[in-house]
Amino acid sequence: MSIPAGITLGVLLDSLGADLVRPLTLPRGRDVPIGSPSIHDPDQTGAGLVDGVLLVPGRPTVKLLDWAAEHRVAAVVLRAGAAEPKPLVAAAVRAGVALLRCSEEVGWGQLYTLISTLQAITGSVSEPEARCPADLFALANDIAVRAGGAVAIEDLSMRVLAYSTIPGQEVDDMRRDGILGRRVPDHPAHVEEYTIVLRSETAVWSYEPREYRPRLAIAVRDRGEALGSIWVLLGDQPLAPDAEKVLAEGARLAAPHLARFNLATDNERRLRAERLSRLLKGVGSTKELADSLGLVADAPATVVVVGRAGDPPADRPRGVSAESAAAYVGDLLRAGLAAYRLRAAAGSQDAHAVAVVGAAGDTPVLESIIATVLARAGDQLGGEWRAGFSRLLYDLSDAPAGLNQARQALDVVCGPFGKGLIGRHETVAAPLFLLDVFRAMRFLPALEAEPLSAVLDHDAKYGTDYVRTLRCWMAANYDVPRAAEALVLHSNTLRHRLRRLTEVIDLDDPDLRLALALQLRLQEISTKPAE
Repeated sequence: MSIPAGITLGVLLDSLGADLVRPLTLPRGRDVPIGSPSIHDPDQTGAGLVDGVLLVPGRPTVKLLDWAAEHRVAAVVLRAGAAEPKPLVAAAVRAGVALLRCSEEVGWGQLYTLISTLQAITGSVSEPEARCPADLFALANDIAVRAGGAVAIEDLSMRVLAYSTIPGQEVDDMRRDGILGRRVPDHPAHVEEYTIVLRSETAVWSYEPREYRPRLAIAVRDRGEALGSIWVLLGDQPLAPDAEKVLAEGARLAAPHLARFNLATDNERRLRAERLSRLLKGVGSTKELADSLGLVADAPATVVVVGRAGDPPADRPRGVSAESAAAYVGDLLRAGLAAYRLRAAAGSQDAHAVAVVGAAGDTPVLESIIATVLARAGDQLGGEWRAGFSRLLYDLSDAPAGLNQARQALDVVCGPFGKGLIGRHETVAAPLFLLDVFRAMRFLPALEAEPLSAVLDHDAKYGTDYVRTLRCWMAANYDVPRAAEALVLHSNTLRHRLRRLTEVIDLDDPDLRLALALQLRLQEISTKPAE
C-alpha cells in the first residue's frame, strides 16, 4: 500500500515519539492522512473536523468515539489514565477511529502546537541528492543516528521546530522542557551562546548553561542568512568522530525546510497582521476583513490586548525587543485560541499582542486561555504580563472602539490602581478615572496643598497623627469602630480625635472631604515606589 502524500498517523507517531504519544489502536493502519488538531468542546458542532485529530480533555466516552466517527475524525487523543482503555479501544475499532494516548506531562495546548508545527514543516523539498529526509523530524533522527546524540532543530526565536526520537539517547531537563514548551527554556546565558553559534560558519561546542549537558551546535543558513540552528546533545558516550561533518550536512539539508517554514510563517503573519490592523483602525470593508480573518462581522466579539507590566527583570537579559516579544505573545494567543476552536484573529500592534475574539470576555474558556498565555509569556520572556478586555462588541465595525477600551483596561491593570491579571473595561471605570486624575496631578503643587497641607503642618508642629487617622477612617468608609480597630484605639478615643481634627479642617464639608480623600489616595500611590 502506498503512503499518501502529506502527514499521516505514522508520521505523527514517529515524529513526536513514544514518550509523548502512543497508539492504543490503529484500526485503519498508520497511513491514514490527518488534518488539523482541535481540542474537544462538548458544545462544538463538529464542523471542520474531517480527518482531524481530536484532543479530548477529561474522561472520554464510547459515545464520543461514535460522534467522532460520524464527523469523520481521523484520530482521538486521550490522556494516559483518563479512563479505562478497554471499552474505548473496542469502540474505536468498531468506529474505525484511531485512538492515541498522550503523556501526562504535555498540556493540551502544547500538544496542539506540536501537531500544528509538524504540519507546517513536513513536506517535500527540492533536493538533487538522494539523502534528503522528507521533513525536519526525519532529518533530526537522521542526524541523531549518525552524530550519536539527541538533536533539536530551532528557528531564530529559539522555537523547537523538530527533534529526534531515537531510543536510548540521553536528554536533559532543558531539552525535555524545550520539547514540551516548543521553545528553549529561558536562561541568562542563552543570548551569548546563541550569538556565538549564529556568527560561526562551522559547528561549535556550547558548554552553557553549566547545569546541562554540553551541545555541539551549528547555524542553518540560506545564502549566508541565518535561519535557525541545530543542536546535538552530548550523552554518556562521545559523539561520532565525524559529528561536525554530519552537522554541517544536516544544516545544508535543513536550510530549504526552514526557509519555507519562515517564509510561510512570515507571509501569513504579515497578511493577517495587515488585515487585523485595518479592522482595528476601521479601514476598509468590515465584512471582507472579518471573512478573511475567519470572523463574523455582525456577531458579538471582544478585543483583547496583552502587554508587560513594567520592564523585564534586570537579571533575565534576553536581547528581545518589545516588538519581537509582542509578536511571540501574539503567536501564543493565536495558538491558544485556535486550539479551543474559538473564532479569533491574533497578532501584535504597537509592541502589544492583540486579538479579536468571537466570544464574550467573561467566557471561562477565554479567561483560561489568556491566563495560560500570560503565564507562558512570563516564563519565556520574563516580567509580569497583563491583559485588558474590551466591552462586548455587537458588531466588528466597533473594533476600533473595542481596541481603545482594551488598551484602557490594560493601562489600569498595569498601573497603581490595578488588581489581578485581567482588566475588563466595564469594571475599571473608577480606577480609570483615578488614573487620569493621578497622571494629571502627580507633579502639581495641588497634590500637597490645602486641605492636606493644613493637616501635614499640624502633625509636624504638634506631633499629632492626624494624617494616618484620616487614612484609616476614610479607608474604613468613615466607619469609626472599623477605623479604631485598625488604629488600635478605642472608638471613643477616635471620635475625640476627629472632633479635635475639625479645629484644623472642616470635616463636615463634603467637598473638602472629597478633595482630602483624593489627595491622600494619590499621595499614597505616588510615594509607594519610594517606600
